Amino acid sequence: MKKKLISIIINCYNGEKFLKKNLKSILKQDYKNFEVIFIDNCSTDRSAKIFKEINDKRFKYFKTKKKVKLYEGRNFALKKCNGQFITFLDTDDWWKKNFLSSRNKFYNSTKEYGFCYSNCFHYYENKNKFEPFSKKNLPSGFVLDDLLKYYFVKMGTIIIKRKLISYLRFNPDYNIIGDYDFIIKASQKFKGMAFQDYLVNIRIHHNNFTQNNRSMFYKEFEKWYQSQNFNNVYFQKNRSFLKEKLEYLRIIDLLFRNKRFNLIYDILKMRNFNNKLRLLFIYLMPIFIINFKLKYL
Repeated sequence: MKKKLISIIINCYNGEKFLKKNLKSILKQDYKNFEVIFIDNCSTDRSAKIFKEINDKRFKYFKTKKKVKLYEGRNFALKKCNGQFITFLDTDDWWKKNFLSSRNKFYNSTKEYGFCYSNCFHYYENKNKFEPFSKKNLPSGFVLDDLLKYYFVKMGTIIIKRKLISYLRFNPDYNIIGDYDFIIKASQKFKGMAFQDYLVNIRIHHNNFTQNNRSMFYKEFEKWYQSQNFNNVYFQKNRSFLKEKLEYLRIIDLLFRNKRFNLIYDILKMRNFNNKLRLLFIYLMPIFIINFKLKYL
């Protein structure tokens, strides 16, 4: 029986620094029936040249007419996919050779399963160190309740069924939390299947977009929070938790932009002890030291 076709989406803007390692990890996959949908988002470096050096008909190159936001680019890529399954790999990251072949249980699963995910390693570039993302087993099934409490799905670890995108797309208005929004929406309709192996290496470095855009992250999460349907039993159940997460992001944003004395009162009102402790630490630490630690840890 012929194996099912898997579409691998790579959205790239000036990714030449890590692209060879990224593409090599795809070529090494022991599951061979795949296509690579490479979206060049008007790169000005050697990304296109590096990709085109691969003489393999499975590797397909597309270029946007102009530079677009990440999630607009993801939607553009979805239209180019022919696979029954779709996965995503950022140019910074790379897979273990069994990333695709390890998911047979998901490929043959019932229609109620729409997506799967695995554990991964975070690779801290400046320390040259690998650390496990989650030391606990990831849950499977209808995981919306779990995801709202703790978001454990890394985009580089997921594979989705094509039917999922028949009703769902990435929100192009987001710059940072579009992956989160996409999976939260998917988990309201479909089950997710967890694989506990560490199948992906996700690179953490000081140029990571999310790390460098705290204010944007807070504003996008605020917009997301305000647009949710809290009549949903799981959203209702987790409303206070999500509200505190929003408050945490607001305080973090202010601590790095405009530290004021009255913020100490907002911090002390936090219900979660760990959040309170973390914010107090940041409040008391000189900002230039915090920024230094964030850059070089």
